[in-house]
Amino acid sequence: MRLRRLVLLTVVFVMSCGDVFCQFVPFQDEDAIITPSFNTGVIRAERISKINMHFFSKPDGYPIKDEGFIRQYVFDTAGRLIESVSMGERNSISNAGVNCRYYYDASGNVVIKRSQVEDFYDTWYYTWNKEHLVQRETHVHETGELTEEGVYKIISQQIISTDSFAYIAYPKQLQQYAYNEDKQYFRKTITQYDDNKRFLSRDCRYAMGSLYEQITIQYDSLGRIAGYTNTGNTNGETSHTAKIEYNGRGEIEKREIWKEGKEQHQIEYMHDNETGLISNELDRENDKALITIIRFSYEMYTEGYPVGTR
Repeated sequence: MRLRRLVLLTVVFVMSCGDVFCQFVPFQDEDAIITPSFNTGVIRAERISKINMHFFSKPDGYPIKDEGFIRQYVFDTAGRLIESVSMGERNSISNAGVNCRYYYDASGNVVIKRSQVEDFYDTWYYTWNKEHLVQRETHVHETGELTEEGVYKIISQQIISTDSFAYIAYPKQLQQYAYNEDKQYFRKTITQYDDNKRFLSRDCRYAMGSLYEQITIQYDSLGRIAGYTNTGNTNGETSHTAKIEYNGRGEIEKREIWKEGKEQHQIEYMHDNETGLISNELDRENDKALITIIRFSYEMYTEGYPVGTR
């Protein structure tokens, strides 16, 4: 059986951090088509066209070092992610020329995700049902090129997999059944919601090998996501928990990541006083005695730019 991480787009988090804007949603779904997940309402309201993330490192006892690595996210005027680009090297791994583009249908569903490394492309094609649930996912290796007009031209294609999905919906539960290209069932996923349609948990069980993946969300008294727990054994037995804290303005202030009962990451966020957008992120990796510093900068659409698609 082929094991790969498949997309489950039955949960959409679009929320602001309290009354103050922040561009990321509190829960970053590792199974989402778009990672990280952005608050499209905030991106649109702030007229953000690009988010630039510049990476620095600070080993304990040493000065801050510019890693020469930049990650950039590009948005259309509807606040939707249309491109992500990584430039430079990080952890001695070259990311030059790595980018990903996203294409949408009239309903706002992602229909193409195309990841590029030099002249080679990994592309995922999606079709959706009327309830906006993904119905088919086709993964293709491609070679292609961009014309002078910026249009992508396919040169060759090799289909890697084609998976289809069927659903059974209940008031507070959604069941998804996944089938491969041979119409063989290989996974069942159950997503639970509360009375307010908030995502509570997801349980994925594979048809072979007793493999599973689970996630559970916790909320605070104000209805904000306070943390979540991931467990599974698809890549060996793993368990990690995230805890989220907010400041007095409702912005995400701190995120702690625990793995196997040990704190591995302590992440702090600084925000712009006027917009509430993140200005800096400090990620202490306890095992490495290292702080990764990410400095954010933004580019905005000019006043009067019409709201629409790319």
